[in-house]
Amino acid sequence: MAGRIPQNFIDDLTSRLDIIDVVSARIRLKKAGKNYSACCPFHNEKTPSFTVSPDKQFYYCFGCGATGSAVKFVMEFDGLEFPDAVEKLAGDLNIEVPREGTDQKNREPQYRELHALTQKAADFFEQQLRTSKDKDKAISYLKDRGLSGKAAKFFSIGYAPPGWDNLQNALAPGEKNDSTNNKTIKQLISCGMTIEKEDGRTYDRFRDRVMFPIRNVKGQVIAFGGRVLGDEKPKYLNSPETPIFHKGQELYGLYEARKIRQKLTRMIIVEGYMDVVALAEYGIHYAVATLGTATSEHHIRRLFKVVPEIIFCFDGDKAGRTAAQRAMETVIPALQDGLQARFLFLPDGEDPDTIVRKEGKEAFEKRLDNSKHLPEFVFENIKEQVDFDTLDGKARFGQLAAPLISRLPTGMLKELMQQQLAQETGIKQEVLAKLLPTETEKPNQHRTITRASTDQSASSSPEQDATTHHYDEQQYHGDEEQDFDVGDFIDVDGEHQIPSEAQSQNSEVRTNSKEDKQLATLTLKALTLLVKFPESAQRIESLEDFEPEDENERLLCEILKKLKQSPQNSSIGLLIQWTATPFAEILKNIANQPLELPAGIDPSNDIEGILQRLHHRALRREWQSLQDKIARESISKLSAEEKARYLALPQQLKKHKK
Repeated sequence: MAGRIPQNFIDDLTSRLDIIDVVSARIRLKKAGKNYSACCPFHNEKTPSFTVSPDKQFYYCFGCGATGSAVKFVMEFDGLEFPDAVEKLAGDLNIEVPREGTDQKNREPQYRELHALTQKAADFFEQQLRTSKDKDKAISYLKDRGLSGKAAKFFSIGYAPPGWDNLQNALAPGEKNDSTNNKTIKQLISCGMTIEKEDGRTYDRFRDRVMFPIRNVKGQVIAFGGRVLGDEKPKYLNSPETPIFHKGQELYGLYEARKIRQKLTRMIIVEGYMDVVALAEYGIHYAVATLGTATSEHHIRRLFKVVPEIIFCFDGDKAGRTAAQRAMETVIPALQDGLQARFLFLPDGEDPDTIVRKEGKEAFEKRLDNSKHLPEFVFENIKEQVDFDTLDGKARFGQLAAPLISRLPTGMLKELMQQQLAQETGIKQEVLAKLLPTETEKPNQHRTITRASTDQSASSSPEQDATTHHYDEQQYHGDEEQDFDVGDFIDVDGEHQIPSEAQSQNSEVRTNSKEDKQLATLTLKALTLLVKFPESAQRIESLEDFEPEDENERLLCEILKKLKQSPQNSSIGLLIQWTATPFAEILKNIANQPLELPAGIDPSNDIEGILQRLHHRALRREWQSLQDKIARESISKLSAEEKARYLALPQQLKKHKK
């Protein structure tokens, strides 16, 4: 919504914060030597394994591996995105957060005004539930659904009375040509409360509906959902996309759930807001609903920042099973060890609202406790699609299950599911691994962040070692499959695969060559050195810009650029800056690896050597591309710029060592 927070502000804020103050404001800390300890707030334990270091301004849990700075702790504990966590911490210090970009600064007052207007609309709807002459049918509807006045008040449920301009008249009274009223009406249109016709006339979007305010993580009203009381269609109506509301990112009930219980252990995803409210009426204050969209990966990751377990709740019919399959495919890449996803299927014709009223809280929570874990659901769901009693059916079972399992992040769950697949098919796990390709073998690797290869055939030559390897890599690399696991970011949609025949015809397209595997490993090496020793960036000569071939290379170039611009940047500062990006996990893994260099070793030499090799490859491929174009067409078809590059590239290539 707002512009990017300047890095120098983040650095300044970090230097002002005391992580002990931040953490102790949320959990009870006990002095333990020079550090502080507590039971970890991110997993259940009886013996304290959570340590906070005032010297390093970092926390670490020896039980679950949770680690980070004060900002990261607030993100994880409060369930906030990175910008919101910075805003909160800055607010605690009475510091205003600056934003880059004049356009964004100009929009901030607009967002504040829209938030104020949607809050006024929520107040109006609540008032109408008490005072409107048509309130009785709204109250009867809520009572028929088993809701008490207490629940209605907690969720700020209201009523939009019949009529075309009730809300407009309440929030923008007077003549439309009045400048103040005209501005308010335009804002009502902007935040989706009012609709403008082609002739310029306006009318209320929500009419004769029970109204459910939708709040963001800060508790601000950003949109509404309305349930019709008459025959008007649709039955449920949500606010449209607006500057302050993006339905694919929000969850109804999340703010209210965290308001009731600071420390949640699981969350249920249900279909509608009435399900959320009905469950809360019966004391189940940990349900959320998407807003007219399927559950997205954004939703999943947001919830996993708050709780370690998500339960998807579906109808037991065919549509419910189909929705469950989509949810399963969405949640799999996010299932790090320690996180769980489960699937609850209700009897036909039932939804959470109806069944909790019939059975009560205890029976419904028993259903939750007995819901299917993801591994169980995966295997049962696939078995229903094949004839498992035949050999070819088992083969088909393996073909369908393997891609799903390969999308899991590397860890114990993935290993256990691979073992289960071997048991189900009767094929030894090591044989199964050879028969079924892994996701990292897909030919579209060059479009994504890829896991570093440990293939010994990709080891560098002695000549290359002299350029880039000044010490034993095993001192810090260890098991690269584990240390640099970025499987979450591998593109698995399969939509952009290069046909096998094209791969065999064009060796330049293939990304599993020895050189590419080697450079992938070296790129991770350079990233590790740069993150561990950020001061080395100042000793690296500036290189000409080149186009990175994958996201790891792009990240390396970006970090180097940032470090050169901000010499005072620390490893912690880098982690904070990239916290809200897909690179957060790989940078955290790098930061957590112990690394000490032998005396007299300057890591900048290695980093610079690796950058030169990446640049050299980029130049060679640019040269090859131009040669291919000349072969296909003719040199006369080159543009003036391409001709200039064609003439300049040979000299540039001579300057670079392989």
